[in-house]
Amino acid sequence: MEKINKMNVVRDYIIITFGVILVAFGIQYFYAPNQIAGGGLSGMALVISHYIPALSVGTIVFLGNLILFIIAFILIGGDFGIKTIYASFMMSFVMDFMEKVLHSYAITTNMVLAVLCGTITAASGLAIVFAVNASTGGTDILAKILNKYSTFNIGKSLLMVDLFVVICGGLTFGLGKGIFSLIAVVINGFLVDYLIAKIEKKREKTKEEKYEFKEVSN
Repeated sequence: MEKINKMNVVRDYIIITFGVILVAFGIQYFYAPNQIAGGGLSGMALVISHYIPALSVGTIVFLGNLILFIIAFILIGGDFGIKTIYASFMMSFVMDFMEKVLHSYAITTNMVLAVLCGTITAASGLAIVFAVNASTGGTDILAKILNKYSTFNIGKSLLMVDLFVVICGGLTFGLGKGIFSLIAVVINGFLVDYLIAKIEKKREKTKEEKYEFKEVSN
């Protein structure tokens, strides 16, 4: 039993790592180079980095997460808090690695494609991370808290929290890019909900199949 638990823990952290890479890729190769503040602490980090270029996006994300970790531990629980700490550290590391080592660039400068590709990639990563009771940190923690203590599902919670970031992005990068950021946030909220529902459905189906297999074996 202990071996199975350890395997589950390792599996969860592998899943979190994969999800984080997807989120970071969406930000560094679609959002950041096109100045799309697609919500979250990473979106706010883009705004702050614009005014303070000496601070990289990854560094700002790291510093911002430190403030929110305590909240996660107190209001949501230790398992979520520990996983979120790992995910946020990985997020900062991967983003900085992509930015400083791989020299991330805009895969496309077409704003519509950047929003669609960036949001699909990032939302997929977020859904994967949320599905194993974790988050990438930042405003995702606030969304998880709102989800836990209200009737809002996680996608709608993300949408509500991210609207403030979108407004800041619009004021910083201009109304045009602010509109694209708003579109990204709305798509992200609905897509995260859709993907999590799909993951949960597949998980339930797997449990039912295992139960039926045990019944047949007995």
